[in-house]
Amino acid sequence: METKNTDSYRKQAVETADPLSLVLMMYERAIFLLDKAKNEIIEKEYEEKNHSLNKATDIVLELLATLDEDNGGEIASTLAQLYNFVLREINDANANLNLKALETAKRIMSELKESWVGIKNHPETEINNANHTISKIDLSG
Repeated sequence: METKNTDSYRKQAVETADPLSLVLMMYERAIFLLDKAKNEIIEKEYEEKNHSLNKATDIVLELLATLDEDNGGEIASTLAQLYNFVLREINDANANLNLKALETAKRIMSELKESWVGIKNHPETEINNANHTISKIDLSG
C-alpha cells in the first residue's frame, strides 16, 4: 500500500534524479503497475486495472517521446519498435483482460530495465544526455 509519505519520497527522488536514474525509475514504476494490473484483473478490480494500465501507458509513451532518433540511430529505432509493441500489449491486456499480453509487456520492460542498469553500472559507457529531457511525468498512483 502506498502512502502520502511514499508519494512525497518518490516525488523528491524524481526531482533530484539524474537522467539515467530517472529512466530507471520510470521502468521500475511501469513494471510495478503492470504487476498491479495483473493482480487487479485476477481480483476482478477492473476500474483499478484500467487506472494502473493507463499510468503504465503514460510512462511508456514518455519513454517513447524522449527517444532521440536523430542521434540514437538503430538503438533509438529499435527501442521505438519495442515501446510501440509494449503499448499494443498493454492495450490488449486492458481491452481483453489478456494476462499473457500483460506478462509479455512486463518481460520486455524488465529486460530493457536490466540493460539500462548495466549501462548505469558501467560509468565508462558514454551516454549523451544533452538532448535527453523527460517532461514531468507523474510516477505516483
